[in-house]
Formats: sequence, C-alpha cells, structure tokens
Amino acid sequence: MTKTNPTFTSPDSDLFPEDAPAADSNSTRKTYLKRSRSGYTKIRSAFVQVPPSTARAGSKPAMLPAFARNHRAAVLYLAVLRNWTWLARSDEALPADTWIRFLKSDKPNALTWTTQSLSHAWKVLEENRLVTRKLENRLKKVTPLQESGSGSGYTSPDGSRSSVYFVLPDEFWTQELHATLSWPELAVLLILLKESSGRPWAELSIDRAQKYYGISRSTAEEGLRKLRDKGFLTSKDRYVTDPDAAEGRRLTSLHVLVDPFSMKYRQGLQEAARERRDANSAALTSTEAEKKKTNKKPKKPREVVNDEQSEEAKA
Repeated sequence: MTKTNPTFTSPDSDLFPEDAPAADSNSTRKTYLKRSRSGYTKIRSAFVQVPPSTARAGSKPAMLPAFARNHRAAVLYLAVLRNWTWLARSDEALPADTWIRFLKSDKPNALTWTTQSLSHAWKVLEENRLVTRKLENRLKKVTPLQESGSGSGYTSPDGSRSSVYFVLPDEFWTQELHATLSWPELAVLLILLKESSGRPWAELSIDRAQKYYGISRSTAEEGLRKLRDKGFLTSKDRYVTDPDAAEGRRLTSLHVLVDPFSMKYRQGLQEAARERRDANSAALTSTEAEKKKTNKKPKKPREVVNDEQSEEAKA
C-alpha cells in the first residue's frame, strides 16, 4: 500500500502574503535611522580636536590622524554612534553582513565593504580605544567608547563643558555620503561641523591643519576643494583679528557649510527633536495622571447619624 503525504489546503490559503524580499542597503538604513528619530548623530568635539588645557596652550589634534590610512574605520565608528541609541535599548549584536549592508552603496566609486575590510576596520577602532567587542552567541557585540579615544565608557554627550558636541545630519547617510566622500572630504566636513556649531562660518587654514587637526596641508586643500565642487561649501578670504600678528590681524580662509550641513539647518533639526521630546513628555505625564485618576479608590461615604436616633440611644 502506497503511503501519500496529506496536503493542507483551505479556502483561507490565499490570505497569506507572498515571501517578502530581503532588505537592501537603502531599506536597512531607512529602518535603522527611523528607530532613532532625532535626525542627526551627536559627536563629541574631542573626536576632532583636543581642547586646550590652558588659555595659551592651544588645541591639539585628536582622532582624525588615526583614520588617514583607513577611513572605513571612521565611517564605521560614525555608524556605531548613529545606531547606538536603539542598539543599547535592544541589547542586540548585529551580524557582520548586516553592518556591511548598512554601510554599502551602489553609487559609482562608492566605498566598498567586505567581511575582511569590516574586520580590519573593527580592529582599528579597538586599537584606538573607540569600541569594545564581546562574543555573544557566536556574534560580536559592539559597544562604543568615548570619542576622545580615552577608553572611557560611552555616554551620550549632553553639551556640558566636558561634553561639548556637534551634530551630523542624517543626510550623511540618506544621501550616501558615507560611501561617496573621500577621506579628505570627510575629515574636512567633520572639522567644519565642529568649528561652526555656534556660528555659521568656520576657519580652516590649510597651513595650520596639521598643527590643530592632524591632517596634512594637501588633505585639507583637497577636502575643501572637493566639498566646494559638490556644493556643500562656500569659502572667502577674510582678515580676522589676531593679537599675535604684526598688524593685529591676519588673512585667513573662512568657510560656510550649506544645507544640509549649515548651522541653521542643524539647529532646526535639534529644535525639532526637542519639540518631539517635550510633546512625548507631556503626553506621558498626561497619561500617568489619567491612570492615577482612574485607579484612585472612591472615598467611603461618611455615615450620618440621625439626630432623633442619637437622642433615643442616649435615653
């Protein structure tokens, strides 16, 4: 007797959806950016430049020189910071292929990613004390460390004196600039974002780039030129006051980032994020008040003694 496998069919079979396609790079980035709705990444200024220890000491280069030979590591670190808000909540470890998909781009001359190049970038970050990785369930769980490379545990910068930060708008990811900007362009962009947090323009003299930021004169020159060519930057030569100069002023190059990196655009993102937080906080407070009101036990009615009954009891 031949045994036949039963078939399971029902009138409801056509209600099931077809197999969904796999997530691609664009949809992965869109989903991840949506999980943290701020619209930007907070980055401590100490990632770009070490603040002066005294008024006369002057600022010094920070982490940028570490990425001159592997700018993938800088992009990867920025990706970790951007996604840390939701990764910290979920306590998840992402597979290597997921990180690669987030970072990948099909644009011409885009930065390429392989398992090997990703592994090397993680190694650079670990060597510079910017991340730690711990094996959990056959996956390496990544935890960021502070942007200064001090090895201190990461906390979201709050803008205090020891935690000054600038913001990188999400257009860096949605326009795939993480994949198409060269190292000189990325280094200069980070410098100008840091230097133009409180004013619309920033000074970046190519002759002082090595001293203050650790990037070569040619790197600064190339980065400025290419950002201008792509429409992200305008520049003018201007005299600025300088008590140390022979004439009391010196000629320098001033640079203004344009949208989506302008000071005004970044401040708009931060203001919108504050308004959302305030609205959420107000809604939460209102909900909690309603719950308290609903759960409040009704007062037991007070027993009223009839005066006549009271007199009878006394008699």
